[in-house]
Amino acid sequence: MKKIFKNLSILSLFLVALSCSEADNEVDSVFAGTTAGGVLRTIEINGTAVQTGVVFNSAPITYGAETTPFELVLEAQDNKNGTLLERVDVSLAYVNNSGGPIASTAELPWQSFEASEFSIGPNGYPRLNFETTLGEILTFFALDDTEYSGSDQFLVVFTYVMTDGRKFSYGNSNSNVVGGIYFRSPFKYTLNVVCPITESLAGTHSYNSYNLRRGPAGTSSCGPTTGTVVWGNTTTPGLYTTSDFSFGMYGVCWGDPPATSPTARVKWFCSSIVTEGVDFYSDSFTYTMVSVSGAVMTLDWINGYGDRGRVEITRQGNVAWPAIFQD
Repeated sequence: MKKIFKNLSILSLFLVALSCSEADNEVDSVFAGTTAGGVLRTIEINGTAVQTGVVFNSAPITYGAETTPFELVLEAQDNKNGTLLERVDVSLAYVNNSGGPIASTAELPWQSFEASEFSIGPNGYPRLNFETTLGEILTFFALDDTEYSGSDQFLVVFTYVMTDGRKFSYGNSNSNVVGGIYFRSPFKYTLNVVCPITESLAGTHSYNSYNLRRGPAGTSSCGPTTGTVVWGNTTTPGLYTTSDFSFGMYGVCWGDPPATSPTARVKWFCSSIVTEGVDFYSDSFTYTMVSVSGAVMTLDWINGYGDRGRVEITRQGNVAWPAIFQD
């Protein structure tokens, strides 16, 4: 079998491109710009064998589903068939992309796996079956469902610690190692928090609007009012057209048409309902979920002009809103 690792002096003379096959375990990439070291080759990610076309450095993880797994089969490789492995250290980092209340973190030490905890795989190299869940990650960061959301990320970072004390991770490995289809050893795996869309929220829902105030100061009261709002399906799951951002407020308070436009949308975003687009005044709206009990959802809203109100929305057919919304 070809040597996986070449020393720096050899690499300064050669840039090798070789064909290979998984079956005979040949290597088609070599380190460049580093001395001989170690890699953690990704064999499987979430139960899927890694091959051409399979993403091996990231995975989705479902908001609110604490049993959502993240699983890897990693193969330790060095120029002594993995015998230079002392241990693998694992760190975690949280990346806040949603504007939530908890700041992003640096990489924080989490777990270590000694070489004795690896088994020997079919290629003769040590293998580690790594398993965790969203719940375990949230516990580590002491996060609850109100403190993270969709689009946030968790980073799982591995470091190969050798018996001579050297350490290898994504910061001192080249592109052939972290991104090449043979080595596929990114060392850093990105878990992208995604929002579950389990059903359609489209329908003609009834509402009861109150605590209505006119902008811009928001001190002039008006209303209340009742009516219906239509949320219509779009081609994007979880995104809906809306017939009235203001749930009747514009009509009862200003004598205006409903607050909508061709761009007006409401969106199911994890445990919240958010808005996209603007009304016919080019005003945007912000919704804040107050409570959900069965078929009744209570929202506070405010628009760019300062109009505001509270609305109780009863789902069409008196059907309960999704469980993720419920108090």
